[in-house]
Amino acid sequence: MTTPLPRSPIRFIAFAALAALATALTAGLAAAADPSTPAPMLASRVTKAGVFKVAIDATYPPMEFEGPDGKATGFDVDFANELAKRLHARADFQVMNWEGILAGLASQRYDVIISSMNVTDERKQVADFVEYLQMAQVFVTKPGAPVKSNAELSGKVVVVQADTTSFNAVQRAKTDGVAIKDIKAFQLATEAFQALKAGQGEVIVIDEPVARYYVKQDPKSFAISGQALAPEPVGIAVRKADADVRDALRAAVDEVKHDGTFQRISEKWFGTTLGTP
Repeated sequence: MTTPLPRSPIRFIAFAALAALATALTAGLAAAADPSTPAPMLASRVTKAGVFKVAIDATYPPMEFEGPDGKATGFDVDFANELAKRLHARADFQVMNWEGILAGLASQRYDVIISSMNVTDERKQVADFVEYLQMAQVFVTKPGAPVKSNAELSGKVVVVQADTTSFNAVQRAKTDGVAIKDIKAFQLATEAFQALKAGQGEVIVIDEPVARYYVKQDPKSFAISGQALAPEPVGIAVRKADADVRDALRAAVDEVKHDGTFQRISEKWFGTTLGTP
């Protein structure tokens, strides 16, 4: 009878360590798949710094704007703060002009853009997106002078914010044969509403939540008269190289929606839940 060789203590410890690692990895993957668990700690650079740098265009109330105290506030600001908590970080808001906001992301001035950015094929070429809601675009006019369709833009001066999907939609309408008198593109959304109020234009095309905010603030000057574009996806822009940040945010967005936080923020700013993808 052959006497069995003694079991090597080192080999036994190595096998035990590998088994423990496999168990831990399996448990970690299962937890990441469950939306009720905290967002996975994938964004190591963000969490290590403890600061989540978020770019916004602070001229787009009630989505993002400067409050009376000069601090950033609005729906996207509250939303970003909740996401930062899931990453165990503090949101640090970087106020940017809209036209240069994607360039700032590419040059690593901040980690993400959370500023009501529509997800388009063109933008997806330079950034990845985590979708979190959908918004329609509407026509805003002075009361008693409605515009209900693109065809009714004929002969009118249309006001938009530059470098937006609204601007692109109006340009497409003109290219498709609508005889628009002029397209005035302003750097800031606030300037677009000021221009309409001052009679420098006859209609604005803009996201519905922003339009509703201005109508509520000044119903004698502004009215929503029709839908310009059907609801489109809105997303968080992330650098393509930052897959860990993107994946952590996707899990955090799922968590915020799963636990009712998204609905609570929506109701705070709009009295209802914004459309979600």
